[in-house]
Amino acid sequence: MKIIHLTNSDSKGGAARACYRIHKSLQALGEDSYILTQQKLTDDDSVVSVSENIAGNCSAFIRKGLDWLSIESLSIKERGRFTFPFFGTDISKNELLNNADIISLHWINEGFLSLNSLKKLKQLNKTIIWTFHDMWAFTGGCHYAGGCEKYLVECRNCPALKISGYNDQANKIFNAKKNLYNSMKLSAITCSNWLANEARNSELLKERNIHVIPNPIETDIYIQHDKIESRKKLNLQEDKFLILFVSMTVKDERKGFSFLINALKKLYKTTKNAENIQLLILGAADESLINDLPFKVNLLGRLSVPTEIAECYSAADLFVAPSLEDNLPNTVMESLSCCTPVIAFNIGGMPDMIEHKQNGYLAKEKDEEDLMNGILWYYNLQENEKKFINANARQKVLNNFTPEIVGKKYQEFYRSFL
Repeated sequence: MKIIHLTNSDSKGGAARACYRIHKSLQALGEDSYILTQQKLTDDDSVVSVSENIAGNCSAFIRKGLDWLSIESLSIKERGRFTFPFFGTDISKNELLNNADIISLHWINEGFLSLNSLKKLKQLNKTIIWTFHDMWAFTGGCHYAGGCEKYLVECRNCPALKISGYNDQANKIFNAKKNLYNSMKLSAITCSNWLANEARNSELLKERNIHVIPNPIETDIYIQHDKIESRKKLNLQEDKFLILFVSMTVKDERKGFSFLINALKKLYKTTKNAENIQLLILGAADESLINDLPFKVNLLGRLSVPTEIAECYSAADLFVAPSLEDNLPNTVMESLSCCTPVIAFNIGGMPDMIEHKQNGYLAKEKDEEDLMNGILWYYNLQENEKKFINANARQKVLNNFTPEIVGKKYQEFYRSFL
């Protein structure tokens, strides 16, 4: 079975890393799997760039620039990412695609594939299966709806656009997707039960085959390192209780850093020996957002080497992921795989990974008090109880998210179409 995965990048971003992990898990099962991408960053021979020469690279650069310009000029940043499917390349003549049994779509934005590009792929008469890593495929353009439910009927008067109205760009994109989907056989995979339910309830995909398969995690890379040694490498104090927050940037409102700040302020007033607690931030941090925190903040910066990231999880006692909307974030799975329990709001795909008070804590949505309660719950456990919770975190991953388990699910689903 020849499977071709289409994704904007093979390693930049959570969806790209998830796609690459799925691809490698299928290869390990003996499947003939390749990635066709706009931005190749690995040296893997099974990853092929569509930009094979200077002209192709220039074209990709221009498309990405135009995509960025449209986002900056037409959408409201505070509402989260909104992608206009205007810019893309025609890859329908690519030899890999023409020899494929399965065309597997992943995150195709940032100037890689437009709706017109998908029309060209449809004409190949191949089985097309789309793995959703967010909501973009069934909205008028937003990647996360942010509480808006217009995609359940028809997107218009979009709150994410600077110029909105009855027949705004969201409405045009929504109807263009509707016309395209109605003309093609399209099945979808979602990484979480939450996203599957959102897709099934949407106007664009309510009659489609939506299948749930989680993303895999490299359990041989994301392992528990010695906590003291990890802290020494990162120049962290060895005797403190360290709470970890991970995001590309703390400015991303969807990741809920402001809720963590307020929960920590409550925690400081509630907890004895508060000086024993410190915060770690993995990602870009804005000084103005962390200056008034009552706890010491350790900035780890941005890291891209998985083994180094695993040491950050291992150095922490607890990972807090206060996302307001999220599918199946890699960070949560990575933390659990490193035996570090996770505190999160009970939203999105979090319940697929976190079992309440078994390997973490699911706080009430947008409830800062309950987020603090989750931190206190683990902080106040006896050491033997913490060891039990930590072991459960790793076991949850081993039972559900290994490359072999997830790869077999993808393999079975793909083969059902042949």
